[in-house]
Amino acid sequence: MSADPRFLSLWDEEELGPYPREAWLEGGFTPDMLPIGDEIPLAVEIVYTGYLTGSPQMFDVIRLMTEDGSLDIQLIVVGAVADNPNLLYVLDPASGEILQFDLEAQDVQGVNTNYRTFVEFLYQFALFVEEDEGKTGRAARAEELAERMRRIDPAAFEGDGWWPLVLGQLK
Repeated sequence: MSADPRFLSLWDEEELGPYPREAWLEGGFTPDMLPIGDEIPLAVEIVYTGYLTGSPQMFDVIRLMTEDGSLDIQLIVVGAVADNPNLLYVLDPASGEILQFDLEAQDVQGVNTNYRTFVEFLYQFALFVEEDEGKTGRAARAEELAERMRRIDPAAFEGDGWWPLVLGQLK
């Protein structure tokens, strides 16, 4: 297995896990939609965990459909918010987007354009946490992080996206 070499500066091999890259490529995803390599971080403080207990598990498919069959959506679970397992990160195979699916409210919110940018945001956020020295200067660093993320995935900052909410709490 291989991971983006940058990940090894933040996570040990045990803190990285595989995702079904080859199967997803065969299923129609393009390489630019997926993270480099075939391993991703399994946890990023505050914002992400791949350690899911109960159901659903990582890479399970959630199927949402109406009784009359007019709506039939499949979403692939790719993690959860670290301190709230009811807020799942899901991949919409139809669009490639990463969404946040609230199991309690049955609500969906946009997160990232694709899985690659989502994992890149996790990496950028983990760097921010690793380098954090406390409140002094945090707001300015959070603004720099927001600008870097905005350049990577501008759509993640449109409307009521997840990342602006997270970064707003760092300021």
